[in-house]
Amino acid sequence: MNYIGMDVHKRFTYAVVKDWQGNELAKQRFDNSEANFESFLKQFAPEQTKVVMESTGVWQYIYEILERMNYNIKLANPVKTKAIAYAKVKTDAVDASMLADLLRANLVAESYVPTKEIRNLREITRLRKVALKQSNQAMNRLHALLTRKGIFLPKKSLCKTSINFLLKETEKEPAIKGYMEVIDFHKKKLAEIDKQIFEIAEKNAQAQLLMTIPGISGIRAITLIAEIGEVNRFPTADKLCSYSGLVSSVHQSGSTLYFGRLMQQASKTLKHVLIQTAWTNTRLLESNPVKEHYKKLEQKKGKQKAICAAARKLCTIVYAVLKKQEKCRYS
Repeated sequence: MNYIGMDVHKRFTYAVVKDWQGNELAKQRFDNSEANFESFLKQFAPEQTKVVMESTGVWQYIYEILERMNYNIKLANPVKTKAIAYAKVKTDAVDASMLADLLRANLVAESYVPTKEIRNLREITRLRKVALKQSNQAMNRLHALLTRKGIFLPKKSLCKTSINFLLKETEKEPAIKGYMEVIDFHKKKLAEIDKQIFEIAEKNAQAQLLMTIPGISGIRAITLIAEIGEVNRFPTADKLCSYSGLVSSVHQSGSTLYFGRLMQQASKTLKHVLIQTAWTNTRLLESNPVKEHYKKLEQKKGKQKAICAAARKLCTIVYAVLKKQEKCRYS
């Protein structure tokens, strides 16, 4: 069996090949292109070769190249691959060689590799997140400009009344017109993306199940599916809650046990969606387990801790719906 460690960079890759005894068979630096990967790997048969590379910002298209070539690929978690991070001599050759050794010893801490469908869903949901952020930034800059100019809107938000008011001001202040055009562009783009997401949600069976949970629309359902991926990779609901960053960090030494703040190493997007949905549940008129859990803890723990606990409760409901493939029904 051949073991190949690849230190992947934006423009190039450094690869080291070793046999089962750790003897170095080949090493080479080459530019990232499908032809170069094929040229380097042609002497190593896919059925007799394993490949490992770290999960960096450029892993996806290289992974897809190797996948098309039918190689067995492992994606290493860079945070957990401490052997490389703690190396005294750190070069591309050392990193690639160390990855090959970890693969040979079956000590690679693997990262989850989502399916092609999930990767596509992540692209569109994250595009929406960027478009929404840029729209909010443009609105904030417009409000700042109006404040500097001493112009006060009839309403606090950019509603129809405020927009009509600003249209009269654009003759005096050209910059206002520019910001309004930018905001209008982002609104149209967001509407296009939302329409695309809703169309996906209508055809997605898992999204339809998630939308039976109060507070979850098509956009939130698709975002949850994109960030969770395959729910079967989480053996329990607690594991999903941990992945979402909704459990406390634990510090233990001897007989001392201390529970700290919520875990920072988590899916921030997933955590945000669950917390926002939990807030929606607390404002619903009808009673539901998430709302009742929040009200139970609000007076004792405060709003922030209570909403995090409610979001964790919601996370367990999401897990149950996806795991059992059943509609949400509160007893």
